[in-house]
Amino acid sequence: MSVRRLDHLRGRVMEGLAPSARTVSARRPLRSPRRWALSYSPTALAAFVAMFGLAFIAPLGSKGALLFLVAGMGLVATRLGDTLGALRREWLIVLVTLWCVMSFAWSDYTSLTMRHGLQLLLTVMIAVAIGYRVAPLTFIKIVFATSAMAGLASLLFGRDRSDGLGYLGIYASKNALADASSLLIIVALAVLVDRRLSARWRLPAVMGILLGGLLLVMGQSSGALVSTLVVVLFFGVLVLLQRLTPSMRLVAIVLTLVLAGAAGVMLSLISDQLARMFLDLTGKDITLTGRTDLWAIALAEIAERPMLGVGFQAFWVHGQPIAEQLWADFGITTRTGFHFHNTLISNAVEIGVVATAVQTLVFWGALLSCLGWAIRSPSAASVFFALFMARLFLLMWIEVVYFYQFSVATAIIIVAICYGHRFRPGKRPR
Repeated sequence: MSVRRLDHLRGRVMEGLAPSARTVSARRPLRSPRRWALSYSPTALAAFVAMFGLAFIAPLGSKGALLFLVAGMGLVATRLGDTLGALRREWLIVLVTLWCVMSFAWSDYTSLTMRHGLQLLLTVMIAVAIGYRVAPLTFIKIVFATSAMAGLASLLFGRDRSDGLGYLGIYASKNALADASSLLIIVALAVLVDRRLSARWRLPAVMGILLGGLLLVMGQSSGALVSTLVVVLFFGVLVLLQRLTPSMRLVAIVLTLVLAGAAGVMLSLISDQLARMFLDLTGKDITLTGRTDLWAIALAEIAERPMLGVGFQAFWVHGQPIAEQLWADFGITTRTGFHFHNTLISNAVEIGVVATAVQTLVFWGALLSCLGWAIRSPSAASVFFALFMARLFLLMWIEVVYFYQFSVATAIIIVAICYGHRFRPGKRPR
């Protein structure tokens, strides 16, 4: 048989086998049932428990603080060397915190100042550990989850004020509820704008905005309502800037500053009418419900001890003569939850002018860093920190917003400072 004949027969045999081979290859192998596996990061879990403790510290009290300390110090201890290195890099905020601790030496309430100062130091240490070990997007998810849980708890298990002038939720005051509600709105907006996040995050973010808005209105806090509205408008400006080229951003920012200056001059001409309108809308008197009287007393205290202050959290103390008189004058029967309604003035009373100036420098530096980060690299994290810091900047003139122990706001500010240093232009994140 010729070679050509053998090749022909071999081709016929292979042609006959081809359909069955295709049939075999077309059969899909049996797949095992899909298994759902729960994966988690111990670092993220510890950060979540810590922030959960702070978010629920109002109803849980010391148990919430204990949750924060156990989870947070566990985070610090697992990589102590890295945490100490991060604290060295954030030496300025650590220095101010140590000043608060050392103020026990000249405080009239030594043990109280030392205890609160050490609590602030632990809060700063844990927040720095979170800022250097938790990814920004993970931290935003944690803040959103804990804020949403606190919002739901306030709606389902909250209560009204005894005088009927506002809703308290799970908090001790309507201002605390308003701050938590505003935080929920801000973080939900940041999550909603990040297109990298899936619908399982963005849809709850819409619900978070509605829930936060509802609680904000129920709380009837005029300052929180106004500041949140301004922040939402600022959010629109950030979104617009993100869509422009770098050169157009610069032009837009310059034009905005010019227009803002012109608007400031025009508004100053009708300041009396605007002040009267604001007071009518908010129901406050010309002293802003006694704030101007408080400021006068605080400035007198600063004049007596301008460099050292009275000691960290050593003014609003039971038995302190001026504090007792102010509580009586303003009808604060609980003798708690009262302050000078101005961050710079209040902090200067406690720790002196120089330390307050350093605090302010740190805070404003973090504010500018977060704004630049949001414009340069928009994301859920950068937008959130920019909005959060902008809101605190608006409130610091009429409220006390930093730095104090076991506080969600203080923890977020410290984390913002860390992220601002880690994600500066041309610098690789640590």
